[in-house]
Amino acid sequence: MNAAVWQMPLKNQPELVLAGQAVHGRKSAVEEYQLPDLWSVHFYRYDGTITLDGREFVIAPGWVGITPPNTKMIYRFRGESRHTYAHFRLPPGGDPVAMPVVQDVGESFEGIVRQMEEAAGWRPSQPRRSSVRLWDVLWQLAGRPMTERQPHKRQHRALSGAVREIELQLSQPLSIPAIARRAEISHNHLTRLFRAEFGVTVEAYIRQRRVERALHLLTYTTLGVKAVAAEVGLPDLHFFNKTIRAACGMSPREYRERKGEV
Repeated sequence: MNAAVWQMPLKNQPELVLAGQAVHGRKSAVEEYQLPDLWSVHFYRYDGTITLDGREFVIAPGWVGITPPNTKMIYRFRGESRHTYAHFRLPPGGDPVAMPVVQDVGESFEGIVRQMEEAAGWRPSQPRRSSVRLWDVLWQLAGRPMTERQPHKRQHRALSGAVREIELQLSQPLSIPAIARRAEISHNHLTRLFRAEFGVTVEAYIRQRRVERALHLLTYTTLGVKAVAAEVGLPDLHFFNKTIRAACGMSPREYRERKGEV
């Protein structure tokens, strides 16, 4: 039951309306309410249950819950119950992103709560900054881990870690078996994950990202071709030239000159 998700228009920037801490359960063990126009996120520090439009979910310390607008919420508390919360507007439209209704964020909980509480402090004087922080927090919750390419599907944790390693280490020699070991899966399994997500092998993905980064540097920086080659992990200038020519039909220098004329 706790695997349920909302389809959330998270590619649109939210507007933080109210955030802070609340204490419930002192006078009543059951509370019922709705937010007609606002989404909400709650960071729980207590055990209890929440019923959303008739469906019950267990909540516990270290768990986070998301609720869409106009959803009937019924909380059942077990004594004094404290949580951090945020109420926010989220424009509709665009491709939705799958967001868990409730989830255990484990060791990340305190760090995420601190970020949200910072946003609460910024809201009176820096509302845009507070809304951007909320947006980042929501993406952290959705991206544990999530994919924008297939927004209704949660991304395999090993794939997310491998992609992150490749992006951060693109200028260095990359060993696919070593990446797979650090992701704690087999080389073949990693290849299957890349094919399913990106339509290419791990090797082809790395080559593609190196080419894309090289073309960016050739277009938007004045780095020499040799420096660009080293920056994208292809220090052999002959091989770098061959790779770029295969990708776009011209040498790195020709590509830079062509872009400079546009």
